[in-house]
Amino acid sequence: RPGVVGFSLGSGHFANGSKDVTIDGATIKGDSRRSKGIHANVTMRVDPILKNTGLQDLVGGSICFYDTKVKLIRA
Repeated sequence: RPGVVGFSLGSGHFANGSKDVTIDGATIKGDSRRSKGIHANVTMRVDPILKNTGLQDLVGGSICFYDTKVKLIRA
């Protein structure tokens, strides 16, 4: 729809099997492909009171996806 920006969630992780983990002396090798991608929560509207976290949906407890405005700039 014109004027709407969307992004896929769940395509970026900080860990989730991307790095080696040692459990009880056994090393489980990570897969670097799992650390690729982005997670766009950091682009969401900031809570006006807390200032250091995304604005939360009080009913569902998730980040407010539908209340964030963006401006696209051609690079």
